[in-house]
Amino acid sequence: MLFSRSQVYEMFVAGYQFQVLTPLFTVHWGLQNKKSRPAWRERQNNVNRKYFEVFKREVFARYHKDPLRMLLPKKSPKQQAQQQQQQQQQQHAPGMVGPGVAGGALAVGGEKHK
Repeated sequence: MLFSRSQVYEMFVAGYQFQVLTPLFTVHWGLQNKKSRPAWRERQNNVNRKYFEVFKREVFARYHKDPLRMLLPKKSPKQQAQQQQQQQQQQHAPGMVGPGVAGGALAVGGEKHK
């Protein structure tokens, strides 16, 4: 079963855990670059981004959780680079274990854990 990103996000916040059976499902050969995209598609993306902002607040109101910190203000590119550098330094410190990697944009099945 395939889910949209918004469905996966809400299910994740609700407590579902996912397993991607194969990386094959994370590949999409139809990816486009911004230059080759028609103008109407960028307008549609901008509208969808606004809808997603509302959706994130609705999910927070429903579950009272923001595990991916999606409601925090966006950081500037300089702040993002500094944060990434700090995270890399922490991951490479002796005796430190970095965070696990969650994979897959598409989910195949889900299970809710309490």
